[in-house]
Amino acid sequence: MNKLKSCISFVAAAVTVCVGFGVLANTGLRDETTGVRDYTVYAADNNENASVVYMTTEITPEALVKIYDRLGFEPEGNVAVKMSTGEPPNSNYLRPELIGDLVEKVDGTIVECNTAYGGRRASTAAHKQVIEDHGLNAISKNGVADIMDENGSMTIPVPAPASGTSTITEDYVGAHLANYDSLISLAHFKGHAMAGYSGAIKNMSIGIGSSEGKCWIHSAGTSHTSPWGGNQDRFLESMGDATSAVVNFMGGKVVYINVMNRLSVDCDCDGNPAEPDMHDIGILASYDPVALDQACLDLIYAQKDGDGKSLVERIESRNGLHTLEHAAQIGIGSREYHLVDIDNEPTPRPQANMTYTDGVLTISNLVGDAKLIHASYKDGALSGLEITEAANGTTNVETRNGDKFMLWSAVGEMLPLSTPVTVETGTYNEDNKSKILITYFSRAGENWQVGNVEKGNTAVIADYINEKVDADVFEITPVDPYPESYNETLTRVQSERDNDERPGFNGEIENFDQYDTVFLGYPIWYGGLPMIMYTFLEKYDMSGKTVIPFSTHGGSGWGSTKSELSTLCPDAEFADGFSTAGTNARSAQNAVNSWLEGLGY
Repeated sequence: MNKLKSCISFVAAAVTVCVGFGVLANTGLRDETTGVRDYTVYAADNNENASVVYMTTEITPEALVKIYDRLGFEPEGNVAVKMSTGEPPNSNYLRPELIGDLVEKVDGTIVECNTAYGGRRASTAAHKQVIEDHGLNAISKNGVADIMDENGSMTIPVPAPASGTSTITEDYVGAHLANYDSLISLAHFKGHAMAGYSGAIKNMSIGIGSSEGKCWIHSAGTSHTSPWGGNQDRFLESMGDATSAVVNFMGGKVVYINVMNRLSVDCDCDGNPAEPDMHDIGILASYDPVALDQACLDLIYAQKDGDGKSLVERIESRNGLHTLEHAAQIGIGSREYHLVDIDNEPTPRPQANMTYTDGVLTISNLVGDAKLIHASYKDGALSGLEITEAANGTTNVETRNGDKFMLWSAVGEMLPLSTPVTVETGTYNEDNKSKILITYFSRAGENWQVGNVEKGNTAVIADYINEKVDADVFEITPVDPYPESYNETLTRVQSERDNDERPGFNGEIENFDQYDTVFLGYPIWYGGLPMIMYTFLEKYDMSGKTVIPFSTHGGSGWGSTKSELSTLCPDAEFADGFSTAGTNARSAQNAVNSWLEGLGY
């Protein structure tokens, strides 16, 4: 997805009040029918920050292409279409007659990984025969589907969660995933013997996991060879963590489609699944896998007269909703969503005209309410998003080269109302730009579980930030350098803490008052701030500045450092920070980039 499409998908979720399916408006779980716990429906048409989920009740090749087109996704490079190839002889996998037109449209390669539980798809040779027998090679790019772990696994990191704690910190995926630039998750939504249900999140985690990775997720990071016997809730959480890792690895160039047909309690990994006891529902699609799975579950739970009772009981018996609870907590997506019925959308509004010349934006022929979106770019990267009410007339605007203006409807159809405008000659005054400082303390030498390094773990993260953010950099270097030996450093650090010392540092920051944003980096030592950070923060007043912390640690997370920073910088405003284990620092660039993009950089 290019930067413009990334922006559009975000705006669509942020500003639109969508047309929803009335059946979900006030639906709760009918205890007398299902005999299971109360259920909360997450359709939220009054929440403008909820994610957008599109739906059609048609399950045809044409409807599948239509709902994909409605997303406005523009895949780049090699496109992977991840689906289950289906366990023989009678599983309910998505048939090539249904999905072939979509796969051809995106010039996609069908991708899958081997199983970890035996069956006809546990070895590459046998799995290839299943793929051929099921007609999937015929619709895949170049006539060949890709078993991504044919040449083994590769390890990708699980990014630092937005909140809460990840159960696993790394994910083992098919090594061929590195060959793809964009990913379409095409999942058959149904029940599952272990997870309760199977949708977008399972397709992105277990589905993309190599045979080894499937064991790793099922065991919550305790086994590379066996998927059996792990803690159930930790397994469900690990699926969310693995999904986060894959999305991060793909740079967000992922879109999700769930097909709700043949709704058995059993997964497509079961060659002889139970017959469905409910009717087909439709096809749903979103940029948000959490919202998508939540919408599918809401539709399952909304069925009347016992329809689908066995599937609900399967979900409940496996605590399947916990997958979404954890996935939302760690920041993969939102459980709240707008459900948009693409079968009954309003008639598109007339197109308006929008032009830009020498700092003046002109809108004409606009009918009705609309939103003007100004996407700001710096050095080719999205740096800001401003959403205002649109109106006919002229407006003076400050821009950089590459900025984009988009005019979108502010009502249910959620459609663009004019051709986007790209700025070729900007008017932005560089003298007025915000001043940003990256300052950090880091220690090289012998590091815990990392070995001897020439550059400290926190310094590595600072470099990643500096690659994305135009900022000045000041490294906090101690007057008395810390020992190369890890154990000797521990002794000195403990002494500094016990004696409340203030180690000195070299150099000065010229005109510190000019900075309004400070990225502040440090390692976590004994669960807290290094004492040299006290020296620094007692010298440089952060009042009125936005402080963005980043840190590396040996397993403690943030420790007590956030509360220490609040005490040391009582009048600063804090933005969401980034923390990772020191062992992950050198593989954290994608995670850092995702975090910075979330902050608007």
